[in-house]
Amino acid sequence: MSVRFLHTADLHLGSQLKTQHRQATETVDTLNSAIYTAVERLFDTAIEEDVDFVVIAGDLYDEDSRSVKANTFLKEQFDRLADRDIPAFVSYGNHDPVGSATDYVDLPENVYEFDHEDPQEFHYPDEESPAARIWGQSYRDRHESRSMYRRFTPADERVPNIGVLHTGLNPDGRQYVPVGRSDLEGKDDIHYWALGHIHDPRIHENEQPIAYSGVPQGRQITEPGLGGGYLVELDADGDYEIEFVPTSPVVWQTVEVDVGDEDISSIPDIERRIEQKLEDFTVPTDLFDGTNVRIRDPDWGIDGYVCRWELTGNGPVHETLSNDEDALHELTRRLRDGLTSRKPFVWTEAVRNSTGPPIPSIDELRGDDRVIDEYLSLVDELDGEEAREHFRDEVGMAWESVDDHEDGRPDELPLTDDRLDELIERAQERVLEELALRRAT
Repeated sequence: MSVRFLHTADLHLGSQLKTQHRQATETVDTLNSAIYTAVERLFDTAIEEDVDFVVIAGDLYDEDSRSVKANTFLKEQFDRLADRDIPAFVSYGNHDPVGSATDYVDLPENVYEFDHEDPQEFHYPDEESPAARIWGQSYRDRHESRSMYRRFTPADERVPNIGVLHTGLNPDGRQYVPVGRSDLEGKDDIHYWALGHIHDPRIHENEQPIAYSGVPQGRQITEPGLGGGYLVELDADGDYEIEFVPTSPVVWQTVEVDVGDEDISSIPDIERRIEQKLEDFTVPTDLFDGTNVRIRDPDWGIDGYVCRWELTGNGPVHETLSNDEDALHELTRRLRDGLTSRKPFVWTEAVRNSTGPPIPSIDELRGDDRVIDEYLSLVDELDGEEAREHFRDEVGMAWESVDDHEDGRPDELPLTDDRLDELIERAQERVLEELALRRAT
């Protein structure tokens, strides 16, 4: 026996994209409506795919911006499900705990809301002949220290059992449901964990998937890439298929642009280099490398990008940007004026200057400078696995997951192999640049 359902979370209805925009009406409308568009696409998918039910793992609203519009919009989406006899199972998280705000309109009867006092079990389609059991519990307050998962105790493993939690997946976190990945993996009577709270989609695959659907639409630069939800097919034997459905009309990206060439020295030069970068601009689709998750190519496309341009490289443009305090502001203004007319549009969130002055070639200094030669020898040693593990042990804790990811920075995320490679590469470049500059001067 198998079921097919849509898993989503962190809708954050009522909030807005965190960017200042004063451009053409079409662009403004797209940015202002992006969250609603993304959520509507999720419900479109559920209806088109004729799923058995929908699971929403918390933070349907933003507590500080909950509104009649948001509440009415969500009711309308649930009404669409009701017309197709599709139930929705809903838990509330830290941004919309039970009792935090008034519901301006009542939700329809096909919406089953998890209680905040005790874990609750719902049956699909009914208790007499269930094809699936869905366990969950809502937040009582803004912070939730109860280990809810311990009391998810399915009595029958002959049908798929689904656990719904809004958690940071931190066993020591006292604010957002303390639980570790190993704790959930040890609950072998739950066949699929539908999680919310973490805003990027991620899946821990084992005998039972532990899945964060992420946000349907990123709201700030720390929520980059594609947002969406999961279509899941699951049976009681633990067999599953998961497909990620992108829904975000607007994609946030930090884009590194090398402006260190000798022929780049002015603001228009930088603009041209950014425009060249856009010719090959693509959204990363390696979200689920190493997993069996598929990524759907939906009928709708991306309407626009919100980009932070990270200017890098060592060249004459560094002096232009460093000596004129208005240079970055002027560049930002010109980019906003010039790129929003593209299809898809490109809105410049910010421009960051990480350039440096011109430096001599390291190859020119190699063999003529004992300090640089010794440093390059040390760099070579970092290619060994033993050295990498030692480095990870020494500094890894600095990149452990923070208790509240929503207040964290990207560099506080776990120290993955890719991030370690990036850190080592940056450190090498900075040290070599500094050594070369000192030798040159």
